[in-house]
Amino acid sequence: MKHSPNTPETSGVALAAAEPEAPEMVSAQIDPMVATIEKVALDPNADIGKLEKMLDMKERIDDRARQDREREAEREFYRALNAAQTSIPLVARTRKNTFSGYTYADLADIETQAMPIIRDHGFAVAAWSGAGAPDGYQRVHLRVSHVGGHSHEICDDFPLDSSGTGGKTNKTPVQAKGSTTSYGRRYLLCGYFGIATADDDGSRREASRPETISAKDACSLRDLITKSGTDESKFLKAAKAQTIEDIAASDVTRLKSLLERKLKEGADNV
Repeated sequence: MKHSPNTPETSGVALAAAEPEAPEMVSAQIDPMVATIEKVALDPNADIGKLEKMLDMKERIDDRARQDREREAEREFYRALNAAQTSIPLVARTRKNTFSGYTYADLADIETQAMPIIRDHGFAVAAWSGAGAPDGYQRVHLRVSHVGGHSHEICDDFPLDSSGTGGKTNKTPVQAKGSTTSYGRRYLLCGYFGIATADDDGSRREASRPETISAKDACSLRDLITKSGTDESKFLKAAKAQTIEDIAASDVTRLKSLLERKLKEGADNV
């Protein structure tokens, strides 16, 4: 028995040293169903048909339990996603395109301003390039995993970012792949978590803007810009947008027609 320093002791009586307490034996909980199956399996006179039915029943019970866990993990995933999307502030655009002059938020901005909140809600994000995209495109995958056990994967194809101002090639194939994968990761991540960007002063001008184009339309416009040799900065100025993603959805048809006409005229002059 252990005594505290303030515990009175009997004079002249030597106290035996306290012996260490024996660790508690933790008995493993055995599934009653498993114990029953094991008992039947070890019985040499057991009915094999009965044993097979018991095994089938155990398998069905395990399947239902697994499905219940998966459904709960999925519910937890979307509860956390909703909480994360609600908590993420506007991400400030701190980068400037030297050719077109527009500002944008790159992966570093998202990493420092949005990812800590995403991680705090139990999410991990992975992105990689993959095969299967058509010629001139790069497929980018994004997997979002949650500590609850559920994960979700999306992918999209993006035009290879190999050209700069005036549509001239200014990147090696490796650089083009890296740049496109980086852009695709940022684009998919922002779309998945509803990350909006703003100017450095935090202005919310995005909120008053009209509906912007889809990822598919953005890819089509980029492809046409590259193939037609169009200066992207001049194109964005004509479209009254800072980035291709900021172009109003109502302008897509008109802008595509202009680029397709320029591409056709260039082909006719060859």
